[in-house]
Amino acid sequence: MHLSAKLKYALCAMLELGLQHRNQFVSVNVLSEKRSIPGPFLEKLLLELKRAGLTVSRRGPDGGYSLALPPDEIRIGDIFTAVDGPVNFSEGFELQESSEIGGFFAELEQEVRDVLNTKTLHELCCHARKIKRLPQPTHSHPFSI
Repeated sequence: MHLSAKLKYALCAMLELGLQHRNQFVSVNVLSEKRSIPGPFLEKLLLELKRAGLTVSRRGPDGGYSLALPPDEIRIGDIFTAVDGPVNFSEGFELQESSEIGGFFAELEQEVRDVLNTKTLHELCCHARKIKRLPQPTHSHPFSI
């Protein structure tokens, strides 16, 4: 299975927005520099993610992009679908579900979709923090008992 450059950039951008989730909006320039994604391409990509309901934007000096939902509510499968469409192993083949190969790949597609839809952006952020030894985010609203 080949992951497109567009999908890899989308995952990197969403990861950065997830890591910065408590800091609200992140400018395209900051995202572009931090993740080495060409600015004009990133802008188009973020608009696609916005149309899919995964990001929101705000204009102005404090503007930029932010996640539309908390990271634990964004499934990795949602990012895949927003950028590249649904997982489709049979693209370019005339496979029928009743055929041996078609049925096998239909099952395989569903299993991959199931995995992508159980993994969240939050899990990706936790993995990145663990790898880079980044601090866990603090709650934006302090509380006491």
